[in-house]
Amino acid sequence: MLYNLKKNNLLLVEDDFEIANKLYATFKDIDTIAIVDISENVKQGISKLSSSKYDILILDLNLPDGNGIEVLKWIKENKIDIKTYIFSLNVELKKICLKLGADRFFDKSKDFDTLKETLNSSDKQETS
Repeated sequence: MLYNLKKNNLLLVEDDFEIANKLYATFKDIDTIAIVDISENVKQGISKLSSSKYDILILDLNLPDGNGIEVLKWIKENKIDIKTYIFSLNVELKKICLKLGADRFFDKSKDFDTLKETLNSSDKQETS
């Protein structure tokens, strides 16, 4: 079976250095990912989303300068077309995130492999 792979630009907003490095190492080896950028806080995340085109956002909620929900609200207000995946320990906010436009919510304590599988299969289109 042949696939056309759409290459996606990904922005990771994550303040934990070890988690960010682990995710970066995983994402850079996924065929459907072209570019991986990292932001450490809300301000940097919004700045990068304002100045560059990303197809996928992986967003932590508990950030040093605020909450990832601020980024979700900003995306919604500015009508940014981006697949948004929340990757957080704060599962109490899942419903709020999905209501604000997040595409999926992954529990950071147990869903690392599920997030990886989701990204690995994203945008593979079967060809004849």
